[in-house]
Amino acid sequence: MFLAPGLYVIYALLYGIFTIITVALGFRAGFSFSAGATDLLFSSTLPAAQKTVLIIPLGIAAFVVFYFVFLFAIKKFDLKTPGREDDDDLEEEKKVQLASDDYTEIAKKILAGCGGKENIVSIDNCVTRLRLEVRDMTAVNDKAIKAAGVAGVIKPGKTSVQVIVGTKVQFVADAFSKLCE
Repeated sequence: MFLAPGLYVIYALLYGIFTIITVALGFRAGFSFSAGATDLLFSSTLPAAQKTVLIIPLGIAAFVVFYFVFLFAIKKFDLKTPGREDDDDLEEEKKVQLASDDYTEIAKKILAGCGGKENIVSIDNCVTRLRLEVRDMTAVNDKAIKAAGVAGVIKPGKTSVQVIVGTKVQFVADAFSKLCE
């Protein structure tokens, strides 16, 4: 909804159209919490339920319509849904794969993307992420950090940066700490 509000508008319109179709055709089924198959099975035994078996073909039709309308909209308007972001090719992008054992080189690229060691306030890590506090968030370049071969960059706070490294984060964190000394 927040990544592509246009898709949410399309979803709301299609949902409304299929609700109108459901009501117009006289389908009646209640649901308690999920509006899923279990609810359909149990609500079909209620006295007020009508034509519940026909909800399944309508659901299949709705799936097909939603899929192709969304596919068209995403491609036509070049919507930046997850996985379709513009990634500018940096010269050194992907030269260092995290699968390599050169953790110092990976740490150097991450440090450069974070604005250098003078921009680093603190360094920590968990099982998969390098957690950094920085002085100036504007000096942090996500694309340069991703060029190190990391899975992603998250900015959960005004001065917080989390680099998703994976299970070898401890080795990268150690090399990163040495570079910042």
